[in-house]
Amino acid sequence: MVAEPVENRLPTVAELPFCGYPDRPVEFAHEVHLDPRMTPAGIADLADRLPPEEVAYETATKPLVVPDEGPPRGALERPGDVIRNLDKADAWMALLNAESDPAIADMMFGVLDQLQPGIMATQGKMRNRGAFFFVASPNSITPAHIDIEYSLLLQFMGTKTVSFGHWASDAVRRREINRYWEGSHGRVEDMPDEMVSFTLSPGQGVYIPPCTPHWVTNGPNTSMSVTLAFHTASSTRERRVEDFNSKARKLHLNPREPGRSHLVDSAKIGAMAVWAAGRRLKGAPRALGTK
Repeated sequence: MVAEPVENRLPTVAELPFCGYPDRPVEFAHEVHLDPRMTPAGIADLADRLPPEEVAYETATKPLVVPDEGPPRGALERPGDVIRNLDKADAWMALLNAESDPAIADMMFGVLDQLQPGIMATQGKMRNRGAFFFVASPNSITPAHIDIEYSLLLQFMGTKTVSFGHWASDAVRRREINRYWEGSHGRVEDMPDEMVSFTLSPGQGVYIPPCTPHWVTNGPNTSMSVTLAFHTASSTRERRVEDFNSKARKLHLNPREPGRSHLVDSAKIGAMAVWAAGRRLKGAPRALGTK
């Protein structure tokens, strides 16, 4: 008897925790491209609704390595007009923190809620969810960079190739993470060796593990995607330790990396909680009758 061929299908978002998450990139299938809100006109209108500082813009023609700071924000008076003429604009644009828009928040929760049950047992509840749109003219390039969040990149218009690299050494990885916390916006200094690439069409996406170097080359048509990012209880703990370490380095100290000592990490997290509480109190309005 000849066995029936196994269907070669991509996992769904809900299946991601069981096929490589959280340590390696994984391609998956989604239905965001079928959402009536995910159209060029809808995204252009969204760009015009967002606060100007939540819109980053630069030219689409970029080298793969740009170690300087990220693209400028708030440079466009009507960013939606650039999107409406994106095929002729030679432009790359990011719409940041788009979950502030109720319709986008609804879409974001609808996708990420599928992932939550699978990660709850090992990493705890999702925190700090966010939605970031990336729109780009044909053949544009997003330079090599890292993100500290867990990210799902969902393509809904055009095509793009997302490539992942690996660090030359642990020392290079640590240097780039430190640079992130010092304001590099994640853009790396040296081009990593390529590990794997995924070419995405509408209805396809890729999971991006935290602090994994990656870069994007868009196809011959206008490209639009949305990245849904989040932290977990576990990653929030590590982020607070990194934040403490960043402040310590500014004082010319050499703090221990996260994960080396649970006791030391806990002390740093406690110190950051005290520091944050102090900032809140300092910024709070004075009560009536006080000076």
